[in-house]
Amino acid sequence: MKKLLLLFFLWVPGWAAMAQVADPATLNFCGVDLPITTGCVPESKYAVRCQDYQMTWMYLDYGMLRTFPEQFIQQIQKKKKHLERQPLECTILGSPAKGFRLSYPTETGGMAYELIAYGVAKGQPVMVQLILAVDPDKTADLPELPRQVIQLTK
Repeated sequence: MKKLLLLFFLWVPGWAAMAQVADPATLNFCGVDLPITTGCVPESKYAVRCQDYQMTWMYLDYGMLRTFPEQFIQQIQKKKKHLERQPLECTILGSPAKGFRLSYPTETGGMAYELIAYGVAKGQPVMVQLILAVDPDKTADLPELPRQVIQLTK
C-alpha cells in the first residue's frame, strides 16, 4: 500500500503539469491562437465573455454542418419573442461562410443582436455565435477579438 501511495504521489505532479492550459491569455480557434483582449474572460476553450459581447463556437462534422445551424436557430426562435431573422453573408477566417443576423428585445428593454455564422475554416466545420449589444453593419463595427474570426461582406 505504501508503494502504491508513493507511486501515486510521484505520478500526479507530472500528470498535473501535462494537463495545464498552454496559454490562458489565448484561445485556439480552428488552429489559430487568438489573444484574449483586456476585459474579457474565457468561459471555456470554446467561449469568451466580454463587457459588450459574448462569443462561442462549436466544432461540427460535415454532416452536422448541413442541418445543425438551422436547428440551432429554431431553438433560439422558440425562446425569444419578436425575433427578427436575416440572412448573413460573411467569412470565417477568410473562408466563405453563411449565417443569420438575429435581433430581439432584451428583458431590460434594450436590444440584443446575434450573428450566427457557419462554414469550413482551416478545414474544420465550425459554427460561431456572437451576441452583441450593438448591431454591426460592417466588419469594423465588430469588437477586436471577433473581428479576427468573422468578417462581414459589407
